[in-house]
Amino acid sequence: MKLAHPLRAAALAISLSLTALGAALPVQAADLTVTAYGGAWEQAYRKCFVQPFEKQTGKSVDVILGSPMQWINQIGANPAHPPIDVMIGLVDSGEIARERGLVEPVTDAQIPNLKQIKPTMLAYGKGYGFPIAFGDFGLMYSKKAVPNPPKTWKEFVDGTVAGKWHAGVPGIAYVATAQGLIGLFGTVYGDGLDNVQPGLDQIQRMKASGNVSFYSEPNSPLIALKSGDIDIAMYFDGRAWAEHDASNPDIGYLNPKPGAVAFPTMVQKVKNGSPLGFQFMNVLASADGQSCFANLLQYSASNQNVKYSDKVKPRVAQDNDSLWLPFDVVSKKTPQWVEIWNKQIGR
Repeated sequence: MKLAHPLRAAALAISLSLTALGAALPVQAADLTVTAYGGAWEQAYRKCFVQPFEKQTGKSVDVILGSPMQWINQIGANPAHPPIDVMIGLVDSGEIARERGLVEPVTDAQIPNLKQIKPTMLAYGKGYGFPIAFGDFGLMYSKKAVPNPPKTWKEFVDGTVAGKWHAGVPGIAYVATAQGLIGLFGTVYGDGLDNVQPGLDQIQRMKASGNVSFYSEPNSPLIALKSGDIDIAMYFDGRAWAEHDASNPDIGYLNPKPGAVAFPTMVQKVKNGSPLGFQFMNVLASADGQSCFANLLQYSASNQNVKYSDKVKPRVAQDNDSLWLPFDVVSKKTPQWVEIWNKQIGR
């Protein structure tokens, strides 16, 4: 039998030893773990908040994607040693996190830039967080396929049922459905949030027509609209405008009457999470960070000192023009709405 050259054998032995040693070493954890939504939202979040924080502090940040209720359940499974330090969500999910005791109060001493947040926005956090921006959940559409887009929500529903267009609407698993669809249609068609059945009846009408597709994640409507699978979709204003500017001039956006539901993006410090979370939230509250974020995603910022570009300024949602539904009521009624949806419309 031919023996291996001694040097080759030694090199092989060293290589195997290093491989085994590397396999045994634990992966270095980041200093801070935060959450984010995917797509363009994540990219802007990293550029405007994560990278400046890492540069200022020399600390590393791990960004995980998902949905607010998924993150809340992960934190709730191990509240003494939570896998997340700073959580992004909506106001209604923030209410749930606060009621479950999973997040900490925030103060000006911990987050000096809180003083720059608009008082109306700051109030939504109830002392346990603050919005960094908000957008409206209106209609994104193809200008070619829908040259005369609906000016009201009832026109949108009736046009979908009549087959004037194929529409995309959020399914029950999507983050905006309870507030932006069920709550909205309950308000437009019924007696408000105490009786949303008339609104659910309209969703069933659209489904029965065969002219609607339900989506569960934010990139699906963009892909479907560009491919021609849908002609119009309920969608966030900032994401729609960002796609319009990304070499897709055919995409348009409007807020049908009586208005599009406003969605503030809430940020909260997780209880028992790293104290670095407060420093990161200070970057989230800063005028520089929010100016960067708002101009990239074209959302209305919560910091009152934010500067918008000439292009973005007329597009961002206005505090007094949006439809503001009571978030605490929505958070309490959502489980019931989900159960009714699953029985009447399907999963």
